[in-house]
Amino acid sequence: MYLVHARLRAPDHTSLPPDAAQLFLGCAREGEGLEHVSAHGDATGGPVVGFYLTAPSLARAEQAAADVCRRALLAHPSLAAVDVVSFGAALVPEYWDAVLGSDGRDMQLQDPSTANLFHPF
Repeated sequence: MYLVHARLRAPDHTSLPPDAAQLFLGCAREGEGLEHVSAHGDATGGPVVGFYLTAPSLARAEQAAADVCRRALLAHPSLAAVDVVSFGAALVPEYWDAVLGSDGRDMQLQDPSTANLFHPF
């Protein structure tokens, strides 16, 4: 599952409507893989909508999120003045902390003095 954030800009720094997540979710089409939507109207830097999608690739997930988001902005009058600033996959620090471990590595150091670059020190 991918988490794709849509960063939005609202006029006069207005917040998203309380039912924004449902408005976006309702604009998904069959086959786009949208599982869940979260909306954060008061996020630092402007509103953010999180799209949780199942997709065969990150590129497909980002495209599906963009399509759903644009459809919602066109379909709902309460979102008509909102513009998209960016779309992108969200990094989840807790996941990478667990994968990389305490030293920040996902593999051993390599010994460049040998012919075998995968030989550990």
